Parts: sequence; C-alpha cells; structure tokens
Amino acid sequence: MNRKDKTEMAETAERTDGVALGITEFRDDPLIDRRPLIGSKGFYVYYGDNAAVKDVSFDIPEGLVTAIIGPSGCGKSTFLRAINRMNDLIPGCHVDGELKLDGQDLYAPQVDVVSLRKMVGMVFQKPNPFPKSIFDNIAYGPKIHGTTDRRRLGEIVEKSLKQAALWDEVRDRLDDNALGLSGGQQQRLCLARAVAVNPKVLLMDEPASALDPRSTSRIEDLISELRGEYTIVIVTHNMQQAARVSDLTAFFYEGHLIEYGETKQIFTNPAERQTEDYITGRFG
Repeated sequence: MNRKDKTEMAETAERTDGVALGITEFRDDPLIDRRPLIGSKGFYVYYGDNAAVKDVSFDIPEGLVTAIIGPSGCGKSTFLRAINRMNDLIPGCHVDGELKLDGQDLYAPQVDVVSLRKMVGMVFQKPNPFPKSIFDNIAYGPKIHGTTDRRRLGEIVEKSLKQAALWDEVRDRLDDNALGLSGGQQQRLCLARAVAVNPKVLLMDEPASALDPRSTSRIEDLISELRGEYTIVIVTHNMQQAARVSDLTAFFYEGHLIEYGETKQIFTNPAERQTEDYITGRFG
C-alpha cells in the first residue's frame, strides 16, 4: 500500500471514528470460510409497478451475522422479509430474479411457505408475544409442526428460553400470560419462540429499536452467542449496533445494494463514496 492509500485510509477511519469505535474485529475462525446459505441474483421486489428492491445480487454465508444498513425506505426490510416470503401478505407485491436458500429457489411454485418459515425464523421491530402463557408461546411452533408430547415440548421450551437468556427469569412463571413481561423480556421471548422450531436462519428487523439501552445490550449479546448456530441477518438503523454485532455489512440505498463486505472494512475504509457519506452522517 502506498503512502497516499495509507493516508486516505487513516482519514476515512478518522471520519468514521464515532461508529468504528464499537467494531468487533472481524473474527478469524473457521466460520469465515463457510459456504453461502442465502443467495440473490438480479433480485427485484415490486409493490405494484414500484420496485422497492432493484437488481440485488449477493451471498450471505452460513453461520455468520450479516447486517443490512441504509436510510429509511431503501429496501432493506423489504429484502429481509423476502427471505421468508412475508411480503406475500402484501397485495400487489411480486418478485423477479433469483433468491435462494441452500440452493433452492424460494419463489419456485413447489415451495411450501409454512415449511419455509420453519427454516427461517423472524424477530420483528416490536415485541409481538401471543396472548397466551409463556409456555404456550414457545410451544406454539413445535405444536404446529407435529410435536405433541408434553415432555418433549417442555424440553424445547426450556432449551429455547435458555438460548434467549430468559429461562432463569421465567422458569417459575411459565403459566403466566406473556403480555405481563417487560418489553425487553417480551422481545427475548419472541427470539425464543423463533428458535423453538430449530430454524436455519434468523431474520431480525430492527429487533432492539423499541427497547431501552439495557435490553438492547441483552439482545446484542444474544446475537453474538447465537452466531455460528444460526445464520443471522439483521436490519438496523443503528450503525454502532451493526458494527458491534455483525461479521458482514450490506449497504442499501434507493433499492440498490451499493456495497457489501466485511464490517470492519465497510465502516473504516468503504470502497464507495455513497457508503462513506451515509456512515459519516452526510445523509440518511
């Protein structure tokens, strides 16, 4: 690297320092070499005649945490919801191009959407527990997919709540209504509900935006702990959060994928000026 390149890198790192301070070093471990699990090629999502996602092509590796960032209305949540076909519920929404999970076209006619959503769990922006007991919230998915044995359901509930770091807080309250939990507890309950069906992928759409700083920290810790066991894709407006929890970052703008790469590189030495302008607060 010549002196000019080093100077430019240092200047970019200085400009982005407020964000970059939170970056966890890109992890040097065998997970980095994992195969792509989710892949898009020339992928579009339309609402009527309007394209919200435009010609997006990139691969999301298995077992890593990938963050999608960008200003409001840039298509990041639309792309996220396309992975488990939540957009199917929106009248007039249709897609073009390829979006694959483990090599299978997610929009092929033979795809069973119920089975797909078992493989691709989702945690939404606001906690959305069912108006049921804590136990029944977690057991709901396994029951739908055929698990009826009460002992087995109990094992799944305990394991899922432990994965969501909630077991110790609710182990004696499993019959209580989940709506009585705090906001942070409700979001961890929703995470436990998502992992109860043993998905391959966890999608998280602004999972901490409605939470206080302490609860946000708990969610971020959980994301780090679940890395490797699940492929996690998180949409966030909080760039410090993206820097703290993700291995890879994709920057979307006006429906297009502008830049995608290792999180440290994206935040300290982005290749595209649009990316730099966004993460330094010049727009967005």
